[in-house]
Amino acid sequence: MAWDYEAAEYVMQAASDELWRWERLNNYGLGGEKLDREAIRRALPLLRIPEDRRAFLELLLWDRKF
Repeated sequence: MAWDYEAAEYVMQAASDELWRWERLNNYGLGGEKLDREAIRRALPLLRIPEDRRAFLELLLWDRKF
């Protein structure tokens, strides 16, 4: 959980918006949680994340070389 949300607010927001949750996990760390490969694959085009992280995820998910 990040510093800018209370625990209860974070749980409610994460449950209601999966894209928001993926962005938060990507930007602030996983905290030991593993990502669901298929869910990230579907969500990646819609995520608002830095381009270097997007390229890294694409490398991992699709074995793309840049």
